Parts: sequence; C-alpha cells; structure tokens
Amino acid sequence: MALGTLLPFWPALLFAYLEPISLIMGWNAAWNHPQSFVTKQVPTTPPTLTPISSASACLSYTVGNLFFVLAAVAILCLVISRETRVAKYYLIFFALGDLGHMYSSYKAMPPGMFWDFGNYNDAMIGNIGISIFLHVNRWATLLGVFGRLGPRA
Repeated sequence: MALGTLLPFWPALLFAYLEPISLIMGWNAAWNHPQSFVTKQVPTTPPTLTPISSASACLSYTVGNLFFVLAAVAILCLVISRETRVAKYYLIFFALGDLGHMYSSYKAMPPGMFWDFGNYNDAMIGNIGISIFLHVNRWATLLGVFGRLGPRA
C-alpha cells in the first residue's frame, strides 16, 4: 500500500495523484479556454484559433465537466475506497476508456494525421500519447508488474 492507496508506489503516484491533477488541468482548459480547447483537438498547420460555435462551446464545457467527474472518481476509487476489487475495476474501465479516447481522436482526424506523430500539438500528445502511456501502465498494474495490488500484510 503506497501513498494512502491499495496500489504499489508507481501506480499510486500515477493514477491516484498525477492523473487526477491532469484531469483538473483538462477541466480548466475546457472551461476557461473553450476556443483553444476545441480548436486544438485536431492539429492544423499553421496552428490557428478559429471562432467556435455555441454548440462547440457547450461540448467543451461538457467535456470539462466530465474531466472533473473522472478526477473525482479516481480519488474515490483509489484513495478513499479500501476495496481491492474497486481499484481493479477502476483500472479495467479506465483502460477501456483510454481505447475509446484514442479511437475518438482517430475518427475525428483526416486520414493519415493520426499516425503523423511529428505534427501532434499538445492536445494530441495528451489525447493519444498520454492515453497510450496510461493504458499500458493500467494493464501493467493489473498484471502485477509493479507489485501486488491490495492491502499489505
């Protein structure tokens, strides 16, 4: 048990603390800078901030709200809960969510852009790169690569 969780040290740091902080940063970007948040979802050359519709602003605020809820769920499942089963299911469901997040980005991009990593902007690095990193670490945690999940004897 590390950092007040049922996870080994690295997964505890990553999923119970760093990921919720990054989700709160995403909430801030979506809520306080919706134009930038929306226009950065698909890279453009040169980068431009185009005006967004009311519908796009509404979606930005909604996604921001979801980021906030996901941060709360992470803290609830990994820090507050003392159930190993809850932590395992959290990791499984968020790993599936990682796949959905990456596929959503893939579907929204023009052909070939998804695989053009050199032209990613900061939003795409988060949407794809960080999602891959988190996905791999979630499964590694579930498989015991970092140590046993659950209370220590």
